[in-house]
This record gives sequence, structure tokens and C-alpha cells, in this order.
Amino acid sequence: MRRMFWLLALLCADFGYADTEFWISVGSYQDIERAEKFREHASLQLQEAFTVSPAETSSGYFYRVIAGPFLQRESAEYTLQKMHEAGFADAWMLATEGPVSPYRTANFDELDIDLPTIDELPVFPRLPAIKKVKPRLEPVREAPEDYRLHKLHRDASLQLESEPYPLASTDLNLATAFAGCGGGVPNNVHVAHRELRVDLRVGKPFVLERFEHDLIEIEIDGKLDEPQWGMVASFDNLKVVEPDTLVNGRYATDIRMFYTERGLYISFDMEQPRDTIVKRFSTRDAGRLNRDSVSFTLDTSGEGRYGYWMNLALGDNQVDGTILPERRYSRDWDGAWYGATSLTERGWIAEYFVPWSQTAMPKQSGSRRMGLYVTRKVAYLDERWGWPALPRSQAKFMSSFQPLDLHGVDPKQQWSLFPFSAATIDNVAGEEKYKTGFDFFWRPSTNFQVTATVNPDFGNIEADDVIVNLSANETFFPEKRLFFQEGREIFNTSPSRRFNSLSIVNTRRIGGRPASPATRAGETVASEDLRQLSELAGAAKVTGQQGGFRYGFLAAREKELKFDAFGLNGDNLNLHQDGRDFGVMRLLYEDNDGGAYKGLGWISTLVTNPAGDAVVHGADFHYLSAAGGWKFDGQLLRSDLEQAGEGYGGLLDVQYSPRSGLRYTLSTSYFDDSLDINDLGFQRRNDASDISLRAEWIKSGLDWVRDFRISPSVRYERNGQGQITQAGFGLSQSYTLHNLSKVDVNAFYSPEHFDDRSSFGNGTYRVENRSSMSLSYRSNSSRKLSFSVGGGLHGEATGEYGYQAAAGIAWRPFDRVNFELQTKYRNRNGWLLHQGENNFTSFSATQWEPNFKFDFFMTAKQQFRIALQWVGITAEEDKFYTISSRPDDLIEGAKPLGETDDFSISQLNFQMRYRWQIAPLSDLFVVYTRGASKRGGISDFDDLFQDAWDDPLDEQLVIKLRYRVGT
Repeated sequence: MRRMFWLLALLCADFGYADTEFWISVGSYQDIERAEKFREHASLQLQEAFTVSPAETSSGYFYRVIAGPFLQRESAEYTLQKMHEAGFADAWMLATEGPVSPYRTANFDELDIDLPTIDELPVFPRLPAIKKVKPRLEPVREAPEDYRLHKLHRDASLQLESEPYPLASTDLNLATAFAGCGGGVPNNVHVAHRELRVDLRVGKPFVLERFEHDLIEIEIDGKLDEPQWGMVASFDNLKVVEPDTLVNGRYATDIRMFYTERGLYISFDMEQPRDTIVKRFSTRDAGRLNRDSVSFTLDTSGEGRYGYWMNLALGDNQVDGTILPERRYSRDWDGAWYGATSLTERGWIAEYFVPWSQTAMPKQSGSRRMGLYVTRKVAYLDERWGWPALPRSQAKFMSSFQPLDLHGVDPKQQWSLFPFSAATIDNVAGEEKYKTGFDFFWRPSTNFQVTATVNPDFGNIEADDVIVNLSANETFFPEKRLFFQEGREIFNTSPSRRFNSLSIVNTRRIGGRPASPATRAGETVASEDLRQLSELAGAAKVTGQQGGFRYGFLAAREKELKFDAFGLNGDNLNLHQDGRDFGVMRLLYEDNDGGAYKGLGWISTLVTNPAGDAVVHGADFHYLSAAGGWKFDGQLLRSDLEQAGEGYGGLLDVQYSPRSGLRYTLSTSYFDDSLDINDLGFQRRNDASDISLRAEWIKSGLDWVRDFRISPSVRYERNGQGQITQAGFGLSQSYTLHNLSKVDVNAFYSPEHFDDRSSFGNGTYRVENRSSMSLSYRSNSSRKLSFSVGGGLHGEATGEYGYQAAAGIAWRPFDRVNFELQTKYRNRNGWLLHQGENNFTSFSATQWEPNFKFDFFMTAKQQFRIALQWVGITAEEDKFYTISSRPDDLIEGAKPLGETDDFSISQLNFQMRYRWQIAPLSDLFVVYTRGASKRGGISDFDDLFQDAWDDPLDEQLVIKLRYRVGT
């Protein structure tokens, strides 16, 4: 049958058409040999495919050297102008009804039809600088009756399920050879031309064009002026996924892709009126900015197991990260990829190059399958367009990506070395520090990577948010260090949980604050030394994949710590404490046969420290049904601490999506009172079991609002003694109005319950029922000037209420300048705080939280920032309570003897930072940081701020250079 298709095509079956075509002639000769020589010369000079075509005119018989066909006049005129600029002044354009017959056509006598692939066709003149790599195309099938070359439209009824769509061009002369016989191009032959489109359907794999890397020259500059872009057909199937109307995008988006043995090239050529384009510069990985951008997510596993996403905003700003099933996006990865953008007369362009060496993928030879998802954000419409059309209201995501077929993607050994040098001037300690070290990345194959760091310096480059936490629950801070971000997705075992944040591996513990050293009676340790961070001697990490198994190993060692201490007589002491050692082992088996995803994993962690070793084991399981309606994620946990003994726990999330836009999530967990994973992990609390149910309803395309999200929830938690410790129900609502402003409404009611945490282990007491509610409004953030306002009421544990208000303004007068000012005000009545042993005091408190940022971008790679965060609190004592001998209401009493409980807190972080991104993952930082954390008696807010500024706890100037070298 395949041979029959070839024979029918070569016998010039009647697939002809009579549409107008445009051609460009660069020369006419009466001698065929001279025409052939000039064709070769023009091809070399212009990087364009030319054909010699006979033509009989009133002046005689000539052989024209022509390029085409161009199916739109504008494209032909543009190419003609470029040819004139290149020195071909005699070039001219001609229009024809139907195809032009080439002089050189197929010699059917020399064709061996016993070989079924298209590579046996005679070789016609082609671009000499480009070498195509086999296999290129699937066997030809009979074209549909309504086939037109310029549409490349495939009718679903004519596609074979097992055959992929090629998203690749063939030679222009090959297409012309078929056309010259009076027929059309076979259904899977694509013509290389900027105006050609490919209509793709979700689920059908397509084949990308491949070129030899050494034979192409593409500069990533946001300008698609290289010939390779013109040889690849485009597609434009983007649908509106935010909101989830799934209508066609308002403006055209021509997306082109091809690849080499070294990496993937992607371009977006976008139509959009110039006065609607929103361009904003930002730092790398700056999210939540409403600006024009494009993004693509690549499932390099090919089976919906893991992948990478790369976002490029107008102005060359990069945001990237990793993805795990089904929609667990993370910004914890920075890759050395290249991207550039530019404005055009019709809109703007984004151009990418992603080296394969930056991504993990299974070890595979020959053909390789990957998944693709592309999006475009149109800021002034506050819409995101995507293809495949996978809105958040749909259950499946990563497993529904568009499959790609690639050949010969098997990068060889890759390595990167990141030497760095840092100098720190510490004004508070009165000392200067100098440090050098390096990070090393080695990938001997696509499915195995080793990373290591020696004598690392994490520097005072990125400041954490200022948070005042007086509760018994620890605050979680995200990881910002490159070494620990790279490849960390394999150690992510926890499903996404709303109420119970839990992670077996929290790398912020490594190099964090140490435990207090052992002291003898009367000895005290300097408070500054207790706040010091541990220094790492080194760390190493191994990640990889073998078949259906993925694995990861992590090891780190801290240096010995020194503490300044004071004896009974005030004499100075030097205390030493061994650093901690950390180890992690992770194994995960995944399978998705039949379209359902199944995962089963194991993880073990070990921490050795002077206080005793801590071992944690965990088994995790994951399931997603083929249709995406059901999703299960769960974990079983066991901890073994040298001092506390063994502890056990587990958790389960079940998600049911009966239809698009409606989702139910059931979460439940159990932790006994001995489970403790916090030596290396993060756990909010133990000694608790809880269950919660949350629904989510998403709807768009309404008359009164553009879209909304409504999410009711119910929660119930109790401790090991059977006491209810958390309970209540709430309603969260978010509305996007037609003017693109947003309104959020939240309410929650909690009935009477017990608190066994706030006393820090000194007893349990009853908490009054309480409720809270909030309302906020945000204007259209795509405008140069936008604002937000909000407020609400919050119930306290004593039954009293406080209120809060917030306001913010963002002003972006120019693309390169950004001002942001936000402030929060909170008034608390009956704020209950533990005062030691079984004593509590309620306070009347006032809290201010101003936050200011100023950014100036000299270029997309150079930034100067001034940032200030401050939290000021004044609290006056009100009532006094003690915990009863049995769990019951707090007992109100007289003020205990002693000093007043009034207090104030002033916490400050100020930073001026210059960053120059010299190359991908190569940076120069110059950072001045000033921080303070003070607590004392009542004072007014002006004095609180001034005292924190004048008497800083930290004041440092850091200069750090980090440069990447390698393959």
C-alpha cells in the first residue's frame, strides 16, 4: 500500500490546484548550464533554495532561476527586498495561477519504488549549509480532496492512529517537483516556508525538523532572520485557558520549533497592537508580574513524570523551574538556556535555545518521545493562551501534553564548573572575610548527574522576608541556594496539602542555625553566636534514572563550630561543637501504561549531630486515573531519634474531578506524639490527626463577571488525647471583573476548641469560638499605575476581635523602572501570648508592616535594587491568665508580681543590590545589607524604626563573583 501511494504521487495524480503563487526570479538564461551555475551561486549567497524553471516568452525560450512558491504577496515582497539589499538588484517578482514547472523533475526510470521512504527521491538543489538527519519523514499517504499546499490541513478521518505528524519541512524543490506533475504534495510532506501553517490535534505526535548543529548559525537575538526559521512550518492552535473559555486567541501566534543534537530551538512570532503591549523588566524568576510573556513546558521524560518550564518575558527576562505530575510547578531550578525578545511592526518575537545538557531525560537511542505545552500571556487582556488547551479547571495536565517525536537526542558527557570568590566586610563584627570555592556539575549521560560543592559560600545575597513569629509553630522559608535547588525535584515526596505543610527534605536545615552547645553550670553563650549559621565543608548529590526507576542521593557536611562563652566569673571561654552530617537516599518507581500514572517511592534521611542521630524513613504512593477523574497521593512515615525514640505517621490526599471546573479534595493525616522529622525535614506539628474536605468551582464567560473561583472547605483536627485542636468551615471566593480588576472575599468560622501548642508544652486550654473575614480589591495590574486595598476582622483566642487593613501601589513609569509600596496595619484586642510556665497575658497591640522596593534595570542583565522591609509592633498588657490543672478555660487573675509585660518589636531588613548576569548562571553581585531585630519596652513607631536603623544586628557589604565554564 505504501508503494502504491508513492507510485500514485509520482504518476502525477490529479492533486493540482489553481491558487495564485508568487515567485522571485533572480536571473534568466538561454543556456541551461549557465542557469545551473547561477542557481548554485544564488543559493550560497542568499541561503535560499532556488529552482531552474523553463519559460517561453515573446523574446524566446529562457531558463529562469527562481525561488518560491510564496503563497502571500507580502511574504514575497519582503523576500524580494532582502534580495535587493543583498546585491541582487535584478531580482523581480512574478505571479502564476497554479504551480511553476521546474526544469529538473524526477527521473522515474531511476527511481527504485521497492524502497518506501521519501529519501529515495532524486536529490534536487538544496541549501548547502544545512544537513538533514534521517529519519525525516513517514511514508506518503494519499492527499485529501480539499488539500491545499498553503493550508497543510489534515482531516481527522484521513489520519492513521499510529503515524505522527511531521512538523518539518522538505525541500522547496521537492514540493515543486510534485506540483510540476500537475499534482499536489503528499499529505505528510511539508513545504519550508514562513507562511505555511500546520494544524495540530492534541494527542497526535509530530516530528520536529532536525539539523546538524555545526552547520547552522543562529544568533539568539529575538530576530528570526536566519534561513532555518524559514524552513520550518509554524502552528497556531492557542486557546484561551485563563479564563477557561477555550476560544481561539485574539491575535496570531506563529510558533516554530526545530532541534539539533545539542539543543532545542523555539520561536514565537506574535501579532499584537503596539499600544497594548506590556513590557516590564524584572529579576530572574520574578513571578506574579502581569506582563507579556511566553512559556513552554517540556516533559523530557516523555511519560508525564518530570520536566522543565522556561518563561521569557518581553525585555529578555527569564523565569524557569521544574514540573512534577500533574501540575506541581516549582521555581527551584535555574538552567543555562538562552532567550531574547524584540518588538516588531506586527507585535513582538521571542526566541529560545535550550541545550539538552541542561535537562535530565531517560537514556535512549534512536527515536525519543517528549511532551510539550506552550502558553502566551497577553497582559492587557489578563489572559493566558495555551496549547494543548489545558486550563486549571481540567483534571489532567502533564499527562495530556502534545507528544513530540525526536531522533538522535542523546547528549554525550557534559560538565560545568562554577568557581566563585566572595569578599565580606562585616561592620558589626569589625572584620573582613574572603572565601573561594566552586560548584561542579557532571552529566556523563542524559539519565545521570553528579553535582558537588566545595567550601561553598551562600553569601548575604538573597534576603528572606521579614516575619515576626511569636507562636509555637515554625515558619517555613524556601530554599534559595543554587546547589540545593538543582535536581531537588526527585526528593519531593509530599503531595500538595493546604493545611498541613510537610516535607521530609528541607535543605534549609543544612547550613542553618546549630543547636546550642553543651555548657556547664553558670556558663552562658554569646547571643550573636547562637544566631550564627553553620558553614558547609562540602556537599554532593547524585540523581539519575534507569528504566522506570528514578533515584537520588545527597550528602553534606558542616564545619566545626566555635562559640564565644562566658564563665561564672565573666572570663572568656571558647566552646567547640562538631558540625552535623546529612544524608538522603531516594528511590521512585513510576509507570503510566494505559494512560494511568502510578508511582511508588522510598526515602531515607540521616542526620548525625552531637545531640544524637536522627533517622527518618518514608514510603510514598501516587495514582492518577487515565481520564484524570481520580488522583491519590499518600505517605507513610517513621522517625527514629536517639533521644526521643520511634515515631509513626501517614497522610493521604484524594482528589475527584467529576467534570471540568469542579474538583473535590479530601485530605487526612495521622502523626503520633513521637514522630519528628524536623532535623532535616519540615513538619508543622505531631500528635495530631486531621481530616479536611475542600471543593473548588471555577466558571468563566459570565455576564456579571469575567470569571470566578469559589472554594468552600471544612476541617477537623484533634490531638492524641482526643481533644479537638482545629475545626471549622470557610468560604474563599475570587472574582475577576470585566475591567480586569480582582475582588477576593474570604470567611472562616471556628467553633470552640483546645489549644495545646501555644503554651510551649505547659498545658492545654479551651479557645472561644471565633470567626474571621476579609475583603480585598486589586486594580488592573497591567496598567502603569495600579493599586490594591483590603481589610478584615479577625477573632482572637480570648473571644475579642481585631481588625486589619492593607494598601499598596505599584508605579512603573518606564519599562526599566519599578516602584512598589505596600503597607499593612493591624490592631489586635485580646492577643494572647505565653509568658512562661503556665502564665498568659492578653495584649492590645498595634502592628505596622511597610514594604518598599525600587528597581532600575540598565539592561535585562543588569539590575540595581533598593528594598526595605520593616515590622513594628507595640503591645500593652491587658488581662492575665493561668492554665488550669485540667484542659478547660483559662483562669483570669491578677497581674503577677514583677515587671510589666508591655513590649515592642522592631525588625528591619534593608538591602541595596547590584547584579550583573554576565552569562547564564554567571553573576557579579555587590550587596549592602543592614538588618536588625530588637525587643524592648513600649516606644512609639518613629523611635522603633530609628533604633533599629541606628543599631543594626547585621551590616555587611558582600562582593561575589560566580562564573560558569564547561561544555
